[in-house]
Amino acid sequence: MSGAVARGPALALTILIARLRQRVGVPGLLGLGLVAVAAAAMSLAWRQHQRLDLAPSAPGLPMVHAVPATMPRPPKTEMPEHAALPPVSDIPILLTRIQRAALDAGLGWPRADYRVNAATEDAPASLEVRCTLKGPYPSIRRFVTTLLQDAPTLTLREFGLSRANADAGGVEAKLSFTVYLASGASHAIGLPR
Repeated sequence: MSGAVARGPALALTILIARLRQRVGVPGLLGLGLVAVAAAAMSLAWRQHQRLDLAPSAPGLPMVHAVPATMPRPPKTEMPEHAALPPVSDIPILLTRIQRAALDAGLGWPRADYRVNAATEDAPASLEVRCTLKGPYPSIRRFVTTLLQDAPTLTLREFGLSRANADAGGVEAKLSFTVYLASGASHAIGLPR
């Protein structure tokens, strides 16, 4: 009798598989199998993600905790003026480095406008640059990446791309970015050509 009981669940499973195969076919069964595998993979990834939120990020560093969405954010603080911010007197050098990075990336630099903003109580002095670049998209991307890596006080404000037509290899990029400076002054400084 124990053989009949043991065959009961196995027989029921075989009948269930046969009926499913009859209704959805082999592709349907493969699809259901893939869904099950994807669900298992998501479950493992979620568990790994939860463990990473609670594990220290590196030896000697504090624990990283997930911040609930309802927790209020700390108030914005002023950017301190220290040696990391370039001085206003370095504006010609900054503009030359930016232009050289564009030319080194193989981009055309047809025009650029800039404005120097004096420091206020809420923000440090800044250099705002608007420029148009022409060239292939990978070169424009390399230029933007270089700027963001080389100038830690640079903030990209706008990034727009346009192409003359679908077959054109080059694009025209319109960029607007701000470089924060150590001290304020609003005098005009010559743009490198």
